[in-house]
Amino acid sequence: MKLAPKVATIALSSIIATGIATADQAEAVGDHYYNGMTEPSNNQAYQKASYISNQALDDKHYGYADKTKYKAVGRVSNKNGWKGLGKDSMGTGFMVDNHTFITNAHVIEDKNGNVSKAKHISFDMNRDGNKKPYTFHATNVTTVPSYDIAIVHTKENMAQEANATPLKLASDGQINNLRYNQNLYSLGYGFHPNTNTKAHWSQFKYLQKSSNQAEIMTKDRFRAGDSGSPMVDGNYNVYGLRTYGYNLRNDGNSIYANQEVSGGESLYGYPKHFIQSHMK
Repeated sequence: MKLAPKVATIALSSIIATGIATADQAEAVGDHYYNGMTEPSNNQAYQKASYISNQALDDKHYGYADKTKYKAVGRVSNKNGWKGLGKDSMGTGFMVDNHTFITNAHVIEDKNGNVSKAKHISFDMNRDGNKKPYTFHATNVTTVPSYDIAIVHTKENMAQEANATPLKLASDGQINNLRYNQNLYSLGYGFHPNTNTKAHWSQFKYLQKSSNQAEIMTKDRFRAGDSGSPMVDGNYNVYGLRTYGYNLRNDGNSIYANQEVSGGESLYGYPKHFIQSHMK
């Protein structure tokens, strides 16, 4: 269980060499601690990332998720998030059973770091730009203690209405056996010029576990809006959630941003068991 002290109001990609965060980058609010952004994890990950070419990463528009298990992934909208009431704060989520999807807790929090009411949260599964084939509505939200993970139940039966297959959570053994430079994949709604509504497929690289073993650190073109997207293997088993990085808008200038150092919450052990105990 993640027992390290928490850090309040963290700007996910703005921890640059000077330590100064710009206002427009402060998209994740609340009490979330990221062990991967502290010593020694961050520098260890940077060193490992520097041995892998940025050309080994991939990120491209993916308009046929409905033909794969990525159909279970969607865009999460929070109408009382960090932008304020009535505005579209967003992230990514993925279905794990008929009435449950998972995302980062900071995606479903308000500007004060409190969990927004369920009525403000919706899930556009399989969205691609203006195409929104399925919209599902939250009935309640639970967060995993000490982790930046949220479990959201929906009014609708997502599997039935969308004819979609829930993603399977990887076993502890699979997560523990991740190896340096191993490929991982994702589908997310990350920032791209003029839009955060189109699904993008990513290939990225596993670097290491964070020093407290609770996070998966990667070399990944993680962008604003990718928060909550699944880290999967070639068989769509979910190892963790993409959560933080140093290059949210592809304009970071730190050594970490240049090497696309990123990371996310691991589903090893406690958080996976907590999720499973709260599935419908």
